Amino acid sequence: MRMEPMRTNAESPEAAAALDVPSNRNGARNGARVLIVTPQPFYEDRGTPIAVRYVANALSEIGVEVDLLAFPVGQDVSIRNVTVHRCANPLGIKRVPIGLSWRKIVLDASLWRSFSRLIATHRYDMVHAVEEAAYMAAAICPRAAQPFIYDMASAIPLQLQRKPGLKSRLAQRMLRSVERRILNRASHIICSTGLANYVHEQAADASVSEWRFPAHSAPVPGSDVESLRQQLQIQPDQRVLLYSGNFADYQGIELLLAAFARARQLRPELVLVCVGATERELANWSRQPSKDGSEQVRIVPRQPRERIPVYTELADLLVLPRVGPDNIPLKLYDYMASGKPIVATRHAGYGALLNGARALLCEPTADSLATALVRACTFPGEAAAAAYRSLNYARRHFGWSPFVEFVRDTYGNALARAQGHEGLPPEALQ
Repeated sequence: MRMEPMRTNAESPEAAAALDVPSNRNGARNGARVLIVTPQPFYEDRGTPIAVRYVANALSEIGVEVDLLAFPVGQDVSIRNVTVHRCANPLGIKRVPIGLSWRKIVLDASLWRSFSRLIATHRYDMVHAVEEAAYMAAAICPRAAQPFIYDMASAIPLQLQRKPGLKSRLAQRMLRSVERRILNRASHIICSTGLANYVHEQAADASVSEWRFPAHSAPVPGSDVESLRQQLQIQPDQRVLLYSGNFADYQGIELLLAAFARARQLRPELVLVCVGATERELANWSRQPSKDGSEQVRIVPRQPRERIPVYTELADLLVLPRVGPDNIPLKLYDYMASGKPIVATRHAGYGALLNGARALLCEPTADSLATALVRACTFPGEAAAAAYRSLNYARRHFGWSPFVEFVRDTYGNALARAQGHEGLPPEALQ
């Protein structure tokens, strides 16, 4: 079995600025060592890899030495005190789509072997297991008396409900039983905001906290916005709706397109920009027959993360048509920090952050979303007031320094909970 280690020395100033992460220039270490295991490409500009990079940067900043084990796919990034390991790639896989796929299953198996090897040959104060890697950790870590944190972006049984054969009562009962075992074995669970109640329903005694990630924003020159407007052939008197993110079914893209066609009948100045399409999705869109309003839809390929603020600044309204699963997309933090009005479907996953005071909310139907879009255009004062409240909330809660302190406190509490294991005492992170 082969792993490909890559020693990294320092987050580059450019990458740090793009992520609103200060560079850790002093390189001070406190003696703690953590293994992050993420069953994802690393690094890619999409949800989980972005979140993992945030965590690695925060641990580095508080002086923790980090090993990060990921799929053998993604671009190299440099973060001080972090060593990236990549599991073997027996089939030469070059791309891993979002969601369950044969590629992910193959690389999960390879990741398991690499994870086992690292635990057998190294000693860590804590393992940070992301998503299904926690299921691996529950099998691997106890034999080595190794505590682990479950980084739970969403409830896997609920995610798998959408798969044929896994939504039956029997399948769900089995999946929930396995999930409860994982939750009870973890020293701590860090879940997406809004999932803590679900975790306590499954494992009443579990130690749980909820993520509050930092928002990504950056000043944008007006000339960049004007250049983008011209590139997308958007007229000065048109009003821009922006969606950014992947085009997976749960994002509600089809819902958004249907709602946009209805909204344009009353607000013909609207133009829709959807950023984040893969090459295949772009090709599929180009082959589709023209529909009412489709000439005012711009489908844009995936963009580097540092480029997204330009699109956000171009927008008059930001739209979040999500229909599942029950977790918070990272773009919501960025949306709320942008100062732009947000139109979103009601969703249990982010209801704790995005209430009716901070956004124009609607039901996940084309008619309801279209009505909300028209209302945002018809009553701009109401939309602007919601945007102002959203921005103020983001300024109070979504900064980098509070995030670093959250990571410090969470690890200290998890280490204290794992007192029965050998390892670093929690005060070592102070």
